[in-house]
Amino acid sequence: MKTWCKTRDGRRRIQSQHPEFRSCKHTNMKKYTVIIASFLALTGVWSCTKEDPNGIKENNGTAPGLVSNVIVKNENGAALLTYTLPADPDLLYIKALYTLANGTKREVKASTYTNQLRVEGFSDTLKHTVQLVAVNKSEVASAAVNVEVSPLVSPIQLVYRNLQVASTAGGIRIKSLNKYRGNVVIVPLMDSLSNGDWVSLDNIYTSDSIIATSIRGLTPVQKKFAFFVRDRWLNTTDTLIANITPAKEVLLNRANFSSFVCDNDTKMSFNTTVEMMWQGLLNNEWPCTYTDESSGVPTTITWSIGPQPVKLTRFNLLTRREGSLYYSKGSPRRFEVYGSNNATRDGDWSKWTKILTCEVIKPSGLPLGQENGADAAAGSAGFTFDFNEDTPPYRYLRIKCLQNWIGSYFIEIQNMNIWATE
Repeated sequence: MKTWCKTRDGRRRIQSQHPEFRSCKHTNMKKYTVIIASFLALTGVWSCTKEDPNGIKENNGTAPGLVSNVIVKNENGAALLTYTLPADPDLLYIKALYTLANGTKREVKASTYTNQLRVEGFSDTLKHTVQLVAVNKSEVASAAVNVEVSPLVSPIQLVYRNLQVASTAGGIRIKSLNKYRGNVVIVPLMDSLSNGDWVSLDNIYTSDSIIATSIRGLTPVQKKFAFFVRDRWLNTTDTLIANITPAKEVLLNRANFSSFVCDNDTKMSFNTTVEMMWQGLLNNEWPCTYTDESSGVPTTITWSIGPQPVKLTRFNLLTRREGSLYYSKGSPRRFEVYGSNNATRDGDWSKWTKILTCEVIKPSGLPLGQENGADAAAGSAGFTFDFNEDTPPYRYLRIKCLQNWIGSYFIEIQNMNIWATE
């Protein structure tokens, strides 16, 4: 394709053939060359600069100033430090260095966007020295400013002071108070052979303010038990020793269970029945108890646990896994358990007593559709709930599902085991 241009004499010529065009092109190229050279020169000057407009220096070997005006607020097992940052534009962070009573060395960092730092992990109320250091972007540290802290009583010590243990059906009941909701571990041990050779039982991990839990599956024989409390910094309390004889507990014979369908119970789906809860199908086998998905009110199912009332101790609920997920679809999340000894087919609620309010807690706290190994382990083991020790004997049980894991009411139950005193 030919490109035309107009010359000074007003005539049109092909650009490549006209001397004026060639001259113009050469002139423009010279201009571009000057511009590019100028840009490269400026870039070179900029890149050689050792300090940016904010005053931050590369390879700055000068230590920043000291942290000042430190205020200490002692807390339970911790201390909150408030301070004034040094006026150094190259400052990167503040670092606290200290040693716990168990010999563990701790280091905590705080950015320059805050003037506070919390030091944690103290198990006693003695004085401890904390070193505060300012560090710049070249990782050059200032001299240390020593600060004394005197933490208040730690959460594990408060839990230990309130620790109570007693016999319960099939095991030991453990109670305590955790006023500041610290993350604590109650470690139970048993002298199984009465020879001082202690064995570990299942640890109790909790941050609940009121601790009330049980260790189950123990034989009704007196044993020596030991209990201490630990935190995530591996601090430990003294040890509580107690001789305890667990009460006898039996797993109810599910051959005595029978459906007791009430008029106001929820209809079943896919030809499933209430009886499928105790037919022993595990590992996500089909079918299972599966109520109507379209129910717009809380789901209820009812059954008899035998010809005579029994004193219940606990039950384990195994829900149906949807694909690889336990906390999904019709798996009950919040539900209530009712008991009765004079139930009628009309489902009259005045003849029922609420004996438990239950909530399934997802260990990971991950959102719907996401589960980790801890979630899978808890789901495959089933969810166990203890009946209160003052719960009277009952013959009939009823579950009312208030919410499943997708926010509706229908339920999928794979298996149900119930224990009682003999």
